[in-house]
Amino acid sequence: MPLNADLETTKTEFARASAGIRSPRIASLTPGDEIFRFASSRRPPMGDAIQPSKWALGAWWFPEASYRIIIQRYQAGKLALGTVARAAGAVQPSWSYMDVSIKARVTREVLVYFGRGKTQYRDQLPNGMFVTLQGWPDIEQIYIPGTPNIIMQALHVVRQKIVTTDNFGFS
Repeated sequence: MPLNADLETTKTEFARASAGIRSPRIASLTPGDEIFRFASSRRPPMGDAIQPSKWALGAWWFPEASYRIIIQRYQAGKLALGTVARAAGAVQPSWSYMDVSIKARVTREVLVYFGRGKTQYRDQLPNGMFVTLQGWPDIEQIYIPGTPNIIMQALHVVRQKIVTTDNFGFS
């Protein structure tokens, strides 16, 4: 039986998934699947360090196909990887510095919410300006309910590394 087997009947954490994904649908991650996450090495806005052992414990991930699109666009442009990933996933600066890249392999079947990102409105930057991030229409995201316990049971972290150096994902 997969982890989160009750998603189809209880809609566990459906409201949270709906806050970040348009029309979330239930999908299954199976052993061997590789998923990717951009996390924060520090807690915004104060900058308190987050232990590396906790970087992979977040609920929001990208499937491999979406990650490959992010990497391709990063390599074709001049922005840092964290900045490109922030735009792709509509991740507000107040949520994450997006300065850590994580790759994980699924080791146990788990049901998740899956879908295209949802526009995130009016996050205030340190300079007082507001930003709205729409996410990219060709990028899908994964929301894994039940984290961090589900993450620890279903994923093996293959690699995690710092990818950018400042608070806004610029190198």
